Amino acid sequence: MSKKKKGIFILIGFIIVTSFFIYFGNRQDNNQLINTTHSFGDFYVMKKEHHIEQDEYMEMWVVGYNGAEKEDKRENYKVYVKDSNVYNLIEKDQSYMFSISSFSEEGNERYYLDVISPPNGTQLRGEGR
Repeated sequence: MSKKKKGIFILIGFIIVTSFFIYFGNRQDNNQLINTTHSFGDFYVMKKEHHIEQDEYMEMWVVGYNGAEKEDKRENYKVYVKDSNVYNLIEKDQSYMFSISSFSEEGNERYYLDVISPPNGTQLRGEGR
């Protein structure tokens, strides 16, 4: 076999192997985690709730919607708050500027508060569970 034919076979083999890795590396399976972020200029807080397991963990969340959207297109979001200090500052029936993110499976999103800006304009950040 000549050098030219060997080179062509090596090149074709390289292209096939590379295509294989690109295809299987970028596949979107149903169990793949998805990272999404949302920012709301007018997030209206409808509910504010928490759950405490004695000596284990505490979860705090608010439920609300984008107040800038039309009523028939509104989607409610359950947003978990990691920092209890931030949670204590959030009031029910108030609007805030929210930035939230999730890293979850499609159809089973769990949103977390990244940044909140209360009506007076101060930005709050927090970390926790």
